[in-house]
Amino acid sequence: MRSLLDISFKCMLALSFLAATQSAYALTTSTVLGTDFVNGQSSYSQTFSDGTIATFEGSRAFEKKTQDGMTGVGISGGRTAGEIDVGEKLTGTFSKAVIFSTITVGLLFDGPEYNDVQEVAKFLVNFSDGGSDTYYLTATGIHTASWTGPGGASSVLSLGSGAVNGGTGAWQLTDPFGTRAVTSIEFGAAPGVAKHSCHHCNNQTDYTLVSLAVTAVPEAHSSGMVFAGLSIMGALALRRRRS
Repeated sequence: MRSLLDISFKCMLALSFLAATQSAYALTTSTVLGTDFVNGQSSYSQTFSDGTIATFEGSRAFEKKTQDGMTGVGISGGRTAGEIDVGEKLTGTFSKAVIFSTITVGLLFDGPEYNDVQEVAKFLVNFSDGGSDTYYLTATGIHTASWTGPGGASSVLSLGSGAVNGGTGAWQLTDPFGTRAVTSIEFGAAPGVAKHSCHHCNNQTDYTLVSLAVTAVPEAHSSGMVFAGLSIMGALALRRRRS
């Protein structure tokens, strides 16, 4: 009878350990879409399945813009309505630290399309470790773009018809900040890079935020549960060995 109870107790502990492990490591990626923002409002919030709240604020009201079948969100008014211009910003803040999987922006062109500049998207990122860094995405060709900043993205992919007249000018960044956990991000724009043939460079960068995908960082108590489970299993193994 004692042996049966001992086995049952061990099974219960093992199941508790597995549940704790799944709680800590069954991470879910959540997506924010530009299409979900509401025109005319300057704030948007979204609650992810794990309880993380993402809040976005615009320097003015939001305005969505669609080109070649792709919709993103920008800022109303300004030089280019419905896009994020130099001097404008769209800021996202997260109630729990998150790791960025992807960022997708649209209408970021390389110059010839509108006889202006190679446009430059600017990202100011605050990390959970207390640090902050600035990153830049520059459209350099129809289907090429450069990413600069500490710890570059693992890939920069051109989407749709690319940076051509009437095209998407869309780019998807994968792992833009590596594995660093982010608490907030500010989407802004930097003055574009003028080409020698650009004689009317009065359009100094504008683009839209199409989407972003993030994964919440496991909280400390979840990691503690895993450690506790491991400790219990280790103690049981030691007890069995002594028996």
